[in-house]
Amino acid sequence: MSSDVSARTISKGMTEQATQAQPLQFMLADTDPIFRAGLKACLEAIPDIQVVAEADNPAQVLQLFAAQPDASFDPQSLDLLIVDVSRVADTEANTLLCQQLKGRYPTLALFVLSATVDPDQLTKLWQVGVEGFCPKGSVDTATLVQQFQRASQGQRVWDAAYKAQLQTTQSIATPVTTQEVTAFTLLRQVFMQTGLKQIEQTLERLQAQQQGVALTQWQRAVNDGRKRELQTVQWLVARYLERQSDSPEAAPPAEVEEPAFSWANVDPWDTDEVAVPSRITEISEDSALAAQPDITPVLMDALLAKLPTSLANRTPDPLEIDILKAQKRQELFLIVLKRFEAVVEELRFSQVTRSQLAAKRATLLQDLWLASTADFFGKYLTLPLSASGQGLEEIEMVSVLQQDQAIVEAEILHKIPLVTELLEHLLFQAPLRVDNTLSAVGSPEATLQAEALLSNLVVSVANAVIQPLLNRFATHEVVKQSFYDRTLISTRDIERFRNALSNHYRIRRLFKEPKNIFESQFGLIVFSEAGLQKIAVYASRDQELKTLQGIRFFVTLALEARDAIAPPLQTTFTFLGRGVVYILTQVIGRGLGLIGRGILQGVGGTWQDIFVSRKSHQEK
Repeated sequence: MSSDVSARTISKGMTEQATQAQPLQFMLADTDPIFRAGLKACLEAIPDIQVVAEADNPAQVLQLFAAQPDASFDPQSLDLLIVDVSRVADTEANTLLCQQLKGRYPTLALFVLSATVDPDQLTKLWQVGVEGFCPKGSVDTATLVQQFQRASQGQRVWDAAYKAQLQTTQSIATPVTTQEVTAFTLLRQVFMQTGLKQIEQTLERLQAQQQGVALTQWQRAVNDGRKRELQTVQWLVARYLERQSDSPEAAPPAEVEEPAFSWANVDPWDTDEVAVPSRITEISEDSALAAQPDITPVLMDALLAKLPTSLANRTPDPLEIDILKAQKRQELFLIVLKRFEAVVEELRFSQVTRSQLAAKRATLLQDLWLASTADFFGKYLTLPLSASGQGLEEIEMVSVLQQDQAIVEAEILHKIPLVTELLEHLLFQAPLRVDNTLSAVGSPEATLQAEALLSNLVVSVANAVIQPLLNRFATHEVVKQSFYDRTLISTRDIERFRNALSNHYRIRRLFKEPKNIFESQFGLIVFSEAGLQKIAVYASRDQELKTLQGIRFFVTLALEARDAIAPPLQTTFTFLGRGVVYILTQVIGRGLGLIGRGILQGVGGTWQDIFVSRKSHQEK
């Protein structure tokens, strides 16, 4: 949305003198005809304001805008649209209307009036980019007109009391006031908010369990104790966050300039660039970037919330990042995320078309890898190496690592799946295909799919950063001390790890990739609370299947042959197995049982005869 805000600001600045000469053009959209007539009369009494159009309800606005404008009404010439959302019960419809208006008419300022105050709805309206909000009857006419005029000039006119009230409902952490927010400070805040969410979910599960399941007295007492502990922790964390937000040092400034967005410093009250996607998102048919809310911060926040958790490798395959210290691994993921955000912003501002993304895919991944490598190791980091007969020689580490670009691209970067689809989803709000079904932007299915694709991209690029290091300076002492985990510092352990990676890539190329192609799926590595895990997502790969040759082609034939032969063989062996079981249990087993019974009877009769003979002998 930053481009929309910039466009509106430039447009307002260029036409400032013209605005002074002609009145501001307003449009009213209110379901109450009496209130609309009174507001129109108050506005037309002011010389520099002119009401040029009216609508009976907010939904009629798009219909009027879509009609051919006449000489007295042009949507592009409107300075402010005043909308009343009191009579529309569907909050998603209100948000969608404002979102579509902002997408189609970036220079049009919106001012929302409402007789009711819904915090969730107001939060969404703010994040969509609505310039102003005011409850009906809360201010006098003169103040309301001043708010209209300020909003028509592109200023955000929101009451501070409503900002403070709604800020407590946000799941975004309270921003720190230092000029530079460190990654670990942000992670600590996100971790606390994530903990509160987990506590709330656990409390809901305990409450549902008590209501829906018949518990014993002991189980109910245990659940009550857990609830008291969780509620105590929830209260303590909430009080700590409120103390931070209420402190003078943490108070946001009264007026701030709109900074360039950064996922490392998100505050919904200081920037209007964070967007909450609606259930339905309109996709632009032209080649320009779709003027829709940016969902990239949503994905960034989702991944940031998982970074404080375990980053251990829970997949069955070795990864290059496994050799790093836990802190270095986390730092590398943050660097890749930051660089990916920069790539998305550059694409957005360069106005690329959807058809150009596929051609730029290799270049984008290459730039992402190069920038991440330089940031992680340090662009001018030097290592001492012993030269033949010349003592030690200082070499620039990053320049040597970047010489393996061809190997990295062939083994890792070219293998990252669905990169173009992810960028189209972020830049053009194109729907994502989930299980062969298109899911609109903002839907739960599309959000989870985009998060999985972004997670896999971050992990893959991180592996690409470490691979040249293992090829060039695997056993260098400075490298081992600075980057490696203490369990992998001996030369033997390092060589064993490198051999495991080599075998992994060989097996993946010859067997796993053909199997995934034949099964129409991609394997993705995603972040989870337990660590890095591997999942499979559906994707059509028929074209790749037709190009397989050699061993990779015979692997698919073997899989097909197994699928054809396995069912009848399984049926045959099941039948034979049941027959063997019947013979062993019913025939042989019963025969052995009869033999055993006869033996026991014979032994029992013998012992009885001996006992009787001994008794009779004693009597004599």
